Amino acid sequence: MPTKVDEHLLSVPRNTAARLAKVSLRRLDYWASTGLIGPSVDRTLQPGSRVRLYNFRELFAVMVAAELRERGVSLQHVRQIVEHLLARGYDQPLTQLRFATVGKQVYFQHANGEWEGGIRPDQLVLHQVLDLALIRKKIADGLERRLDEFGRVERRRGTLGGKPVFAGTRIPVDTVRRYLAAGHSIDEVLEAYPSLGTADVELVRNETVA
Repeated sequence: MPTKVDEHLLSVPRNTAARLAKVSLRRLDYWASTGLIGPSVDRTLQPGSRVRLYNFRELFAVMVAAELRERGVSLQHVRQIVEHLLARGYDQPLTQLRFATVGKQVYFQHANGEWEGGIRPDQLVLHQVLDLALIRKKIADGLERRLDEFGRVERRRGTLGGKPVFAGTRIPVDTVRRYLAAGHSIDEVLEAYPSLGTADVELVRNETVA
């Protein structure tokens, strides 16, 4: 049986990332073009066909940035925080720390428990801490499929004559197999079928589907 997919194998198209974060495509593209948060896959396959895919950590960072902006934190402030934390050695600042807001001021907690940002020792911020578990749940709930369905296949009575399909979808495994046999890349498959994830295509490419 296929194992439960790792979140880091999840890839979503740009429009799905924008929908989950509740930001416009224009804003998402601006964040990417200015180097704040961008997709790990951004390539032009042919004229007029561009693939942009966000992995789980990038999607999570987009969600955190969107939440901070919703709380009134300026984009410039978010960018300053990211640059500061990158200089401190964090490679994915928006997904590695806990953030809290007091008004429009942002504080962040390091792995050793220390808060940074000028907070007083007796200042209560816990009720204003970004709930990362809730953001993770929003991602899972907002996807057409549950996270534990990626990288799995199933046969359902009454669905395509019982042929193997990817769990949580009506997409036949044979369809992806034909795409790969025709020389298409994983990125092209994901662009054609946005509800699939990297783990689904890897499952077929490695021929672990019964």
